[in-house]
Amino acid sequence: MMALRKSNRMSGAQYKKALKQLALTQARAAVLLHSDERTSRRWANDERDVPGPVARFLRYLVAANVTGDEAIKVLEG
Repeated sequence: MMALRKSNRMSGAQYKKALKQLALTQARAAVLLHSDERTSRRWANDERDVPGPVARFLRYLVAANVTGDEAIKVLEG
């Protein structure tokens, strides 16, 4: 059985790394995550915590080797 992470916390550096791996700019990340671009910048700069569901979603996309643009296309239908 797979062990659960004790914390789903994603630091600003981890958030920026995930965006880079997904080939997303701050603006495109905001589109994907249905958030404001300022919110994305605040997560990247550790001014606000990255919400757990956002962190899990980004980690999933990275693990699934899906680009941010591919994810946006799927979600926009």
